[in-house]
Amino acid sequence: MITAIIVNYNSGALLTACVTSLFASSCPLNIVVSDNASTDDSLERLQAFHGNDERLRIVRNGVNLGFSGGCNRGLAYAGGEYVLFINPDCVVQPDTIERMRSIMESHPEAGMAGCLIRNVDGSEQIGCRRYVPTPWRSLVRVLRLDRLFPGDARFRTFNMAGTPLPNKPELIEALSGAFMFVRRSALVRVGLLDEYYFLHCEDLDWCMRFRQAGYTILFVPDVEITHLKGGSQAPPLFVEWHKHKGMARFYQKFFRHEYPWVLMLLVIAAVWARIALMAPYLFLRRDQGMHPDMRTVFDQCAPLWRAGSSGIARTVIVSGATSQIGRFLLPLLARQGYRVIALSRDAAPDWKANHAEEIFWLKTDIRDAYALSALPSAHCLIHLAPLTILPPQIETFAGIGIRRIIAFSSSSRHSKAVSPISSERTFAMRLAAAEEELAGYCKQQGIRWTVFRPTLIYGLGMDRNVTLISRMIGAVGVFPLFGKASGLRQPVHAADLASACIAALDNPQSFDKAYDLSGGEILTYRAMVGRIFESLHHKPRFVTIPMALFRAAISMLSLVPRYRDFNIAMAQRMNEDLVYAHDEATHDFGFQPKKFTP
Repeated sequence: MITAIIVNYNSGALLTACVTSLFASSCPLNIVVSDNASTDDSLERLQAFHGNDERLRIVRNGVNLGFSGGCNRGLAYAGGEYVLFINPDCVVQPDTIERMRSIMESHPEAGMAGCLIRNVDGSEQIGCRRYVPTPWRSLVRVLRLDRLFPGDARFRTFNMAGTPLPNKPELIEALSGAFMFVRRSALVRVGLLDEYYFLHCEDLDWCMRFRQAGYTILFVPDVEITHLKGGSQAPPLFVEWHKHKGMARFYQKFFRHEYPWVLMLLVIAAVWARIALMAPYLFLRRDQGMHPDMRTVFDQCAPLWRAGSSGIARTVIVSGATSQIGRFLLPLLARQGYRVIALSRDAAPDWKANHAEEIFWLKTDIRDAYALSALPSAHCLIHLAPLTILPPQIETFAGIGIRRIIAFSSSSRHSKAVSPISSERTFAMRLAAAEEELAGYCKQQGIRWTVFRPTLIYGLGMDRNVTLISRMIGAVGVFPLFGKASGLRQPVHAADLASACIAALDNPQSFDKAYDLSGGEILTYRAMVGRIFESLHHKPRFVTIPMALFRAAISMLSLVPRYRDFNIAMAQRMNEDLVYAHDEATHDFGFQPKKFTP
């Protein structure tokens, strides 16, 4: 048996790609992920794909132990004759591990071996084979003496990239820590990685110690992997600081007795001078969006992710999962036995810990097709985010297995279609167009769809109707009305909408239809506001305002960010009936909403 150890720190979807490629290997192996207190969704994403796989073990380190510390912690859970240390942003081929084991068995003198590491563009990655960077070789590189004296071995730098590849395994002085295939018996003799190195140079240190112990180090040119450098997205200054600190440690540990102290002092001073000069640029540098090579990786790894997903028939993706409907829907889905992939553009909410382990929170913007391609396969999508962003992504969702969609529109498609405010009419037209586009794209992809048009959603204080009224009452103690406020309303609770999703999800009678979903009680606008007063333990107090004064008040109120969407049309609608029958939903999937209880 072989154990692969991966040290993870905020590697996102790339960790899943790495693990999935390892599990696709032609020989059996176990995987230990040693996580250095990641704050992203990398572990949750990994568990969404492989959480039930007995070959996978996740070790959660309470703090960031660095690469060496993470590797050593993972070793405590490793078994087998060989141990592979691999970065989370690497992807292997199905025969990579088997071929490396075969090479090591035919070279019993070798303590570790590396392979050809390629960048995403196919070029050889610097550092996958190299000479030991002695102080002299480092000086040669800094002064570019290798260019002044090409072909002179005395002025050879430590990088071997660009030199002709050998046609068979050859001995080298050092390899990259991104992929180290190590014989366990040699590891036991040499000892663990030096944890003084937090990030970088620990691989050089280990290679030196293996060679000092009498082992050879092999480079295998005809075994290749792909490595996307920088997958952890750590701050550039943080990375460079530890790289320079590690190099200073490396020089002092192995060469202080081989070089004059004056030269060593100059070399160490040069190391720190370099990072000092780089620091301002690195501090100001900000990575913009996704790593440019990551899109290519997503394209290359999508087939692996698809093959690695399990339980697709009982997996539901919920977009806009942090909404108030999502708050009720997610635990309800979990109780029904579904695996839930909850998507949000932001971090998972605080309440995620209160619910089932079958809910996996992934940070994903569904407007980004490449981000969607890194999702687990799923059969169903429940879309709680704005409807208008969904139709362009239907083809991508179909590519990850989606064959059923429930999406939320709004009764504003009806109520704002004849609004005197042009922006509201435009919004209603966009909703209508999005519904039509959704139906058309779903038909092309063989997806069964259902659209819900709820009216006046309330339930958790996250809406922009009932909640804003409640806040105004709490702030001033009275509520302004225009006219008699006799228009009829039918507020619907978010919990009832969540139940509607469950009832319609696998119900063929709801396929390829749109439903108006209203609450279980019809009451006037004035009575609705009165009910809100009562829920706050306030006596209803209304003030009737003439249209001219109401228009001025609305204009002033809209200057407050919380009420910026207020307009005169909202006042006029107080006397318009905005009720929409939900009889068809009751007939098709038993929709039974409760009365208005703010």
